[in-house]
Amino acid sequence: MKRYGNLWDKLISWDNLVLAAHKAQRGKRGRSEVQRFNFFQEMKLLRLQEELSDGTYRPGGFRSHWISRPKPRLISAAPYRDRVVHHALMNVLELILERHFHPNSYACRKEKGSHAAANRLQDLMKHHKYALQCDIRKFFPSIDHEILKEKFRRLIKDRRVLWLMDLIVDTSNEQPGDTIWFSGDNLFTPVERRHGLPIGNLTSQWFANWYLTELDHYITSHLGIGAYVRYCDDFILLHEDRQKLKQARTAVKKRLSIDRLQAHENKMFIRPVRSGLTFVGYRIWHSHRLLKKENIRQFRRRVSWMRKAYADARIDLDYIKPRLFSWMGHAQQADSYRLIRRLSREWKFSRDGANTQSCSPRRQLEQQCNQLPGDQPQQQHALQSEQQHRVPFGSALSTDLVQNHQVYGPGERGFESPGPIPALLGCKSAGGRIYLMEPGGSGRQYADGPVWVRFSKVAA
Repeated sequence: MKRYGNLWDKLISWDNLVLAAHKAQRGKRGRSEVQRFNFFQEMKLLRLQEELSDGTYRPGGFRSHWISRPKPRLISAAPYRDRVVHHALMNVLELILERHFHPNSYACRKEKGSHAAANRLQDLMKHHKYALQCDIRKFFPSIDHEILKEKFRRLIKDRRVLWLMDLIVDTSNEQPGDTIWFSGDNLFTPVERRHGLPIGNLTSQWFANWYLTELDHYITSHLGIGAYVRYCDDFILLHEDRQKLKQARTAVKKRLSIDRLQAHENKMFIRPVRSGLTFVGYRIWHSHRLLKKENIRQFRRRVSWMRKAYADARIDLDYIKPRLFSWMGHAQQADSYRLIRRLSREWKFSRDGANTQSCSPRRQLEQQCNQLPGDQPQQQHALQSEQQHRVPFGSALSTDLVQNHQVYGPGERGFESPGPIPALLGCKSAGGRIYLMEPGGSGRQYADGPVWVRFSKVAA
């Protein structure tokens, strides 16, 4: 294997540090620590460059918290200053690692990702009868530091880059994990050997991916199973012969033990492809795929919390919209059109203080439709004391302006349009008609006070 050197000068160059700071602040510019860093960015980067050059750089402490879903995990976040260093390091190492990663490894790589992994698995399922699904027990907490450093030295020969990589690994915080003994260990070996990388670091994702690269090549080259897909520590082998997969299961366990890893016995099984596989958040068959039920339940719980938080004015629409459309983008990669339509009926956010969960989502939608202006002159409209928004199904984020087609008062028709208004929740003028209803009773002109913006689809 070729070893790479002369990387340090590129790593600490001014252009690389500026690029690293730009990448580190994506999606986080509103945070106070990022704003403080950016206010003195030139001075901070010059100081980082000086500390890296003379070897006095030391990482700071982590901020940690536990998450409970989908399973208990300790998430650790490094200080923003250290995250800039992580990006500067990966700007140099990414191209090198990409040359040696296995093509069937899909985690944390450009033009890869979970959706590409699901597509690849679905294609392989069309040509194979059986699948061996594997999962590594507590993967990130089990990564052995000494073995990881040995893998570094098989690829990198620049001593100063190796010093920085070792420093990042050695300053990892304590990771909770099981005490496991392997062949050749004495009583104290599991305690004496440091292990575990913090989940949340950019470098942890890349180092963990590199840790399993030899396993990828072992399965495809030594075992001769080319139908193989891996996303982080979850990987699947496919073959026509069930006995071949049984032999591969034993061989994979032995290969994992060399890297001081243990397969999860309850998640390592062989099953027919026709019964479907669970992978990267989907239930996958060769002809179609669906979302996992737990994913749907968790999303509905999140929507319920956002509705309550919006009613209490703890969050606003800028917080809600990205999360709704992010989940929709994930769901649209499966055969879930009717599921999205059904769940979108619950995407109603109100600040009127009323209990919107007293009736079913279907009934809520019917009540909203009944409040649209109709042809009957005596139609009555419910008074709205506060602003209400409903996210339309199938809309896309946009900053265009929407021209009103018609404006109605609560009990009177014929007001002229007040002109263009900002597009709320991405509804475009070509996609629907806008109604503005102002609370307060019949005949009142539009004045101060909240209005209810209602979207409705019209036929082309």
